[in-house]
Parts: sequence; C-alpha cells; structure tokens
Amino acid sequence: MPSNQTPNYQLSQWSRDDRVLMDDFNADNAKIDAALKADADALAAADAVLTAALQKKGNCQIVYTTYVGTGEYGPDHPNTLTFDAPPMLIFVGGGSYNMGFLFRNCGLTMPTNTEAGGFHPTWRENSVSWHNPYGANYQYNNKGGTYHVIAFLKVS
Repeated sequence: MPSNQTPNYQLSQWSRDDRVLMDDFNADNAKIDAALKADADALAAADAVLTAALQKKGNCQIVYTTYVGTGEYGPDHPNTLTFDAPPMLIFVGGGSYNMGFLFRNCGLTMPTNTEAGGFHPTWRENSVSWHNPYGANYQYNNKGGTYHVIAFLKVS
C-alpha cells in the first residue's frame, strides 16, 4: 500500500518500504482514465460551442497574394485578379504608390485614389479587373512594382 498520494488526482506514490499491490495500480489507472475522459468531454463541448458561434458569423476565406506591375494601364491593359471563390473585399497596396482598395458590397466600388478619377473596376464571378486611363501609377501597375493583395472571398 502506498504511503503517499499525488496532490491533484491522489495517485499512488510509494516509499521504498511500501508494499506494491496490483489493486493500487488499477485504482490509479481508473483515476487517470476518468480525468482524461472528463478533459476530452470538456474540450468537445467547448469546440461545439465555438463551432456553433462561428457558423453564425458567415463564411469567409482570406487570401494573400502579390503581383508585379507591368507598367501598362488603360482599358486595353486592365489588371485582373482571379480567385477560387467570389471576391467580396479586396485590398491592393504597394508598388511606389499609397495604399488603395476595391470594395464590393451590393455593387458599390470605392477606390481610395479619388484624386485620379477614372478608376474602372469590373467584377465577375471569381475575379475583378480594373483600369485607369491616367497612368500605371493610378492603376496600381507600375513597372516592376510589387503589389500586395488581401482578398476576402465568399465561401458557401
């Protein structure tokens, strides 16, 4: 029989002079099994609560990518980004110009670059294209410039 027990689960701890019995090991294994099962059940319950809460938030996939500008601009040379699902919100920034963005919400598109005017996006099922007649800089397409894209895609 053990002379000591652990503080949390009261598992057997023997001294050199204690007699070791199979019943003590079996009792310890039953305590460990019960504690592990209780933890697993608690984790499963917490996971179910979080999953239910997440499902109420809607589905969205966030994608990060880059592209290198070609220096071309205008309606004959649009920039195009294609995704695996419909893009809903897209941020484009980098190159040698300030941050810009395209926002799709009920057909509304707003570029941050309002001084340039002439910003023309076209939304398709899984892509967006845009052009600007006033220069590659305004179209986020400076030659050799690296542009960073963060896209929020609609997921069914």
